[in-house]
Order: sequence, then structure tokens, then C-alpha cells
Amino acid sequence: MKRLRRFAAIVLSIVLAFSFAVPGASAQGNASFSQEKAIEKIKGMFDTSGYDVFSINYNEDNDRKIWNLNWSDSKEPYGSLNASVDADTGAILNLNFYKGYDASQKPTLIPKVSEEEARKIAEDFAKKHQPDEFSKTIYRTQQGPIYRPLANRYQQDYSFNFVRVVKDIPVEGDGFYINVSAGTGEVESYSFTWSCEELPSSENIISMEEAEKIFQEKSGLKLVYKRYFNYNTKQDNVKLVYTIDSPYSVLIDAKSGEFLNDANYGPYTRGMGSGDYSMKSDAKQELTPQEQKEVEATKNCITKEAAVKVVQKFLSIPEGYEQNYANLYEDYDNPGEKVWNIGWNKKSKNPGEYGSINARVNAISSELLGFNIWDDSLSNSDFSQKYDRSAAQKIAEDFLKKLQPEKAGNVKLEEISDGNYPEKIREHYFNFTRMVGDIPYPDNGFYISVDSVTGKITNYNMRWQDREFPKADGVLSKQDAEAGFLKDVGLELSYARVYRMQEQENRFYLVYKLKPSISYTFDALDLKPLDYQGNPIEKQAETAFTDIKGHWAEKDIQLLVDMGVIQSAKDRFRPDEDISQGDFIKLLLTATGLGPANNNIVLKTGAQSGEDSESLQDYIDAAIKAGIVKQGEIDAQKSLPREKMAAFLVRALGFEKVASISGIYTVPAKDAAAIAPAYKGHAAIAMGLSLITGIDGRFEPRGSVTRAQAAVVLVRMLKVQAEK
Repeated sequence: MKRLRRFAAIVLSIVLAFSFAVPGASAQGNASFSQEKAIEKIKGMFDTSGYDVFSINYNEDNDRKIWNLNWSDSKEPYGSLNASVDADTGAILNLNFYKGYDASQKPTLIPKVSEEEARKIAEDFAKKHQPDEFSKTIYRTQQGPIYRPLANRYQQDYSFNFVRVVKDIPVEGDGFYINVSAGTGEVESYSFTWSCEELPSSENIISMEEAEKIFQEKSGLKLVYKRYFNYNTKQDNVKLVYTIDSPYSVLIDAKSGEFLNDANYGPYTRGMGSGDYSMKSDAKQELTPQEQKEVEATKNCITKEAAVKVVQKFLSIPEGYEQNYANLYEDYDNPGEKVWNIGWNKKSKNPGEYGSINARVNAISSELLGFNIWDDSLSNSDFSQKYDRSAAQKIAEDFLKKLQPEKAGNVKLEEISDGNYPEKIREHYFNFTRMVGDIPYPDNGFYISVDSVTGKITNYNMRWQDREFPKADGVLSKQDAEAGFLKDVGLELSYARVYRMQEQENRFYLVYKLKPSISYTFDALDLKPLDYQGNPIEKQAETAFTDIKGHWAEKDIQLLVDMGVIQSAKDRFRPDEDISQGDFIKLLLTATGLGPANNNIVLKTGAQSGEDSESLQDYIDAAIKAGIVKQGEIDAQKSLPREKMAAFLVRALGFEKVASISGIYTVPAKDAAAIAPAYKGHAAIAMGLSLITGIDGRFEPRGSVTRAQAAVVLVRMLKVQAEK
């Protein structure tokens, strides 16, 4: 859940700050609040001197002008700070602060701050920076355990979500996402988003039962084949699934019961309204060299007006169209390239009459990258076709040769079978695939559409798979699938910002929408949710052992269970049985966060000799790489000797170099002479740190370690690690 929330917070900042790097004063329009003032405001809240990368982004539409400021580290810990500031009022619209990952900070099971303490730290941080807004939020409790950082070494923090509410109804996308380090108590990331439009009344709305019926009638689940492609292994997998088309567009007006099927919705907002939310600072904030460099560099971009002229060179903007937005951003696929994204809307007093033009221009080279033209006439079935496909193809090819003469000689038109092409069509579509020699490269090429009535290009864009399908035998019926979906996921009442194309407006609606779910795609046979690779997302089994109650090691075993280090669906831990060397290494690396990537961190409590050997070997290999185990030192299936356990623990604590010094250690045990010379220093340190205690004054170096003893010494080691 924390990974999803952090991901959601980062995606939120990218969505708001994605587009739009600013070319200095000449391209700002009439912004009242300058980019220098916006930078100073955020510098008054956060210390930006440690960042070595800085960019200024800008967004302008009919509602407001926004500065998007982006600081980041190009090296570890790869921290970042993103802020959106109203370019007219100076109001802070969005903040996202991520401290970054510190590779030198070792993960620890024993948190230095409790969940309760971390939550207060998060609350105090939000109250300090956005006090008025924070007072109008409630804490949203996470489903499942909040603190299980050791499931992934990058999850070493608590995550808190404070959601804006109005009369107990959440306002989607508004509020705070805050992560606090469990090891240091510092705020690791902070995301704030707010809106202040008037919200609709919550009186006289339809019931949940009515909303569910509308969902089933107007949307529901669809049975489809879905392709899953693994970009690492390049393997294809096709599954028969139940899924929902555009789940975030499943919106039912709670007032009218209308299914808003023409709506565009996203869990983000445009920001706050007017008002001065300045953070006061006694002294003027000086720009860092990186900040000043970006301010100067962006001035090399062409202005918005120049970009409009590039568009007009190839397109005639019809009378009655008004420019409604202009975005300048760094192209995601081409780092360093700046792109103007400019849009026009058709202004008409006739309800439902709609038209739009969108175009993209390279802000450095003034190259036209793409455009799309749309008006209601294109959807009219009553038209007279004047250009057939052959004539339209010539128009497309001539346009491509004029616009991109060099690239036009290295593409090939994808052929369409005459039997599959309609005799009469309003728009002709052409895909030109890039050719590398005689081999097509489908991910590169051009897409062009031509109006069959006017002969004009309506769409231009640069862009750069038959399989065996499973049979549908045994799939759930649509009725059973939807009943299961509504029971396991279902709908919720919420305020959500919705853009309706028919009404050409963007405002808040009170809606029934789908509850957040880890997936909206399900196996058609058993309705198990599937991840992005098509794998079932299994519910984590509750670990509850029946054989540890009253055991001398119960407390430490249960601590490891609570922290997610030990997970098992079985009801027995078998505390007094010997632990194998492989299982101990897996347990040790799980607790220290040094386990192999992409492995489920689960200690198999019921495994027999030889079982799960592949997983154990992954952990052994990782232990060798981490310097905890030496090559050839371990036999995964044999029981663990105490002297080896001492060595593994001491190395995990980072004391291998000291422990390997010979001739300086005395082990306070009657059988010290029996300890292998290679492990004598490790044994002495382990006893000195009270990781291992003697048995009747003896160390018993070759004695085996039980599963209970392994749990206890591991907790001791983690406590020592937390105190380092």
C-alpha cells in the first residue's frame, strides 16, 4: 500500500508539473507573480541549496497561469522538490518533496520512532506549512499493516494520507500524502494538493443500490483477451480476463443518476483559488547557480507567439476558434527537448457544437511535431465523400514529404485489405512505419488522417503484434463476476473533478465511483485480481502460529511476524527444531533488507529438505555479494552451527574486517579452543555484543541452532544495528 501511495504522490506531482518548461519573461505572458518570486517563495519553505538540477515549467489555460518549479539531485540520494505556484496570485497550488534514498542508511527492523510518533511528525509538518488546509482534513487509515518496511528495503518509512472532507464526504485528490522515515523520524516525502471550487449539495441523492444497478447497466465488467508483455524477458502471455474500460471514468452522478460517459476524470486538481499563501521570509532568497542557469537556459526557447506562427504555417486556424491553453514542457521521450503544446477551442453559442485544435511544436528548433483537428462535422454520418483513399493517400504523402522530407524516404505505408476498408468513410487513416533497411520498426513512424470531404489533414503525429488465445471454457458468467466485483471492490460516494466534453466545462460532481483497487483486471476463471504482468495478486496470508504461545522465545518470534519478516499460511512455527543454514540466511537478509530483488520475502515454515532450493540459492548469492557469506562456506540444507551463525551476524553488522584480525581476541567460554580460528573473532564480538550467550559457560561452536534461537539472536542483532 505504501508503494502505491508513494507512487500515487509522485505521479500526482508529475501530472501537475509534467508539461511545461518556461522560456523566460518573453514567453510568460502577463504573469503578475514572476518566476523569481515563485522560486523565492518555495526557498522560504525548503532549503534548495543541495540540489544540482533545476527547471522552471509553465502552464497557462483559461483559468490560471502556473509556475511549476522542479529541483532534483542527479546523484544519490536522488531527492526532488516540485512545487506549483499561481503565476498571478502567488498561491501555492501543489508541493511534492522527496528526500531520496540514502544507500548508506541500512534498513532496520526496530524503528526508532513509533507509528504514533511518526504520525505526529507528519501532522506537525503539514500544520507548519499549510495550517488552514490541514485543519479541514481527516486521517485515512490504511488497509492492512502500515509498517512492514522489510518487505522491500526501499520501504523504510510510515505513510500517512490526510484527505480533505466536506460534510464527511472525501474530495478526491485533495489533501496530503506524507512519508516519515522509521529510522530517523524525518519527513521523507510530502505532497499537498487542494481545490477551492464550490461543491455540489449532498442532499437528495440516489442510493448505493441504485448506483450499483446503473454501473451494471452502463458499464460493468467485460470479458476480453488481454496481452501481457514482459519487457525483461520479451515473453508474451495472453489471458482471458474480466476488466473495466477506463475505470477512472466510471462516474455516476449522485444527484441525477446519470452515467457520465462523456466525462474525463483524473485524481488530481488544478490547484487552489486566489489568495496569498506566501511563506514570509526576512531576507531575499538568492538563486543557486543551477537555478540561475535554468532561468537563463529556458530563455532560449521560442515564445508562445512564435510557436503559434509555426502552427499557422501549416494549419489555418478557422474563425471563431480561440486559444485556450499553452503548455511548455520537456519531452519525456527526448530529454532536453522543449515542446510547446498549444490548443484552440471553437467558441459557439449553439449547445453541443464543439471544435478543437491541438498542436505541438519543438520549442528549440521550431519544428511542427503533431496536431489534431476535431469538430462535430466529423461525426456527422450525412456527408458527401469527395476524396477516395487513393486521393487521400497522395495528400498524406505530399504533406509528409513537405514537412519531413528526409524521414519520408525511410517509411513504408501499412497496407489495408480492400475487403476490410469501407467504401465510404469520413476520415482516411494512414500509418507510415519506419524502415531500417528492409526491416520495419513499428514503434517509429507517422500517423496521418485526411478528411474525405475537404481533403484537409485532420491528424498528424510522429510515433516511434497473431497469438494463441486460451479457450473460454470454465469462465465465470458476467453476472457472477459483477456480483463478486461489487462485493470485493464496489462503489463509493465522493467529490470528483470531472470534465464533460458535451458541456465543455470542468467542475466538481458528487459521484459514485469505483473504490480504489490494486487492480481492475481479473482472471475470468476465478476473479483473482491480476498485476500488470498478468500474475495473480494473492492476498497475504495471515501468520498465526499455534505452537509459540508460552514459549520462551514467543515475544521475539511474534515481533518478526508483526514486522513481516516471517510470513506463513501454516499454523506451526516449529520453534525447537533446528534451522537450516539456507533458511537462516534468508531470514537474516530479509531482516536487513539485503535480500535479492523481486523476491517475496517469506520464511517457509513448513519447508522440507530440498524444498524452495531455488529461492534459498537466490538469498545465498545475495549474501555472498553483500559479504555476509563467503563462497563455498554454506550448505543450504544442513543445520546451522553456532560459530557460523556468529560469523554471519557480525558480518551483517559490518564488523568483518575487525573480526578477522587474528591473535587479539579472547572468547569468554570454557570451550573457546574448539572454535575454528577463522571464526574466533566473530564469536568474541558476538558474545561481547550479547548476540549469543553461552550455555553453561560453553560456546558450543558446532552445536546446532534452533528456529527459536535464530529468531531471538536476530532481534538482538537488529537492536544493536538500531543503536549504531
